[in-house]
Amino acid sequence: MNQLQKTSMPDSILIRSAMGDYQVDFWEDLSQALQLIDQCASPLIVIDRNVARLYHDHLHTLEKRYPTLLVDALETTKTIDGVASLVTWLQENGANKKSTLIAIGGGIIQDLCAFTAHTYYRGIDWMFFPTTLLSMCDSCIGAKCGINHNQYKNQVGVFHAPKRIAIVPKFLDTLDIKDVASGYGEILKLMLTGKVADFELLETSVEKAHGELLGSHLPALIHRSLEIKRGVVEKDEYETDLRRILNYGHTFGHALETLSHYEVPHGLAVAWGVDLINYIGMRKGVLSEAWALRVRHFILRHLVFEMTFTPEAYSLIEGTKKDKKAEKGLVNLILLHDSPFELKVVPQAYGDELNTWVKDYLNLPHAFSRR
Repeated sequence: MNQLQKTSMPDSILIRSAMGDYQVDFWEDLSQALQLIDQCASPLIVIDRNVARLYHDHLHTLEKRYPTLLVDALETTKTIDGVASLVTWLQENGANKKSTLIAIGGGIIQDLCAFTAHTYYRGIDWMFFPTTLLSMCDSCIGAKCGINHNQYKNQVGVFHAPKRIAIVPKFLDTLDIKDVASGYGEILKLMLTGKVADFELLETSVEKAHGELLGSHLPALIHRSLEIKRGVVEKDEYETDLRRILNYGHTFGHALETLSHYEVPHGLAVAWGVDLINYIGMRKGVLSEAWALRVRHFILRHLVFEMTFTPEAYSLIEGTKKDKKAEKGLVNLILLHDSPFELKVVPQAYGDELNTWVKDYLNLPHAFSRR
């Protein structure tokens, strides 16, 4: 553990990668964490504009010492045009093969910087300071990044591992509660990717916090989520087989995001996708009603959201055809099985059976309400 770290934070996690091992450190003090940038070669910094405003006292000094670009964290930013703009900025500021790109923000900033770092001079180092719960608990490790194209999510992507990740849970204090709940959507997915005891840890942690999502219990949940994901990505870093299970809840979740024009945050869309796919698993006979309802109970208590529209089965299913898990005539569903407790990839033909299941699900009483 780095000498600057406080012992109240979880231990560091080492991620084994074919692209070079990298470490995830947990920091209690933001100022101390930012000192890591001084150890990087020729750093150039990209910061979410809103994060720069909220943490001006800590971050404005970086702008005086290093080339710094403030970026709006919008889905329209993580596109080919967004990457081209960042490449131009790197050129204008003299970035070379030995430079380090520093990303401070959530998943959008992460994807933009990781993709650009991979392609600039055929690859430069980058370091990540995740500032959202989604990026802390899930996306920061695994080396995947994707950018959007033609209104569809993550159509173009690469694998490019960071050199280091610094998690500062203090960043979460300024998150809107909707964004915190969104992060829990990915924590839910990962706890269900692990063991029964992991989901029980999530249930009891939130219960002991009297339903509060932010609190002293959260760093431990982030740490455990990353440990679970590490166990998958170290076995299948390039998603040839096993890693596909991490797309649990994403097939229909991504479709909902696109249909809502990103009105529904990613993690809440994933939670909704988990509930839908669990319903399909129940109809297919691989998941018991007891488990489906237990997971649903957690979602309805803690991860509710509102939509201004009513999704239709046809549009949702059509949306999945743009997903990377879809093949000609088939969609690969990631289904939770309760005996034994594990996720499996199950090919499902498009057609009347799938249409009926999705329609029936949409007719259920939902806490995912329409305004």
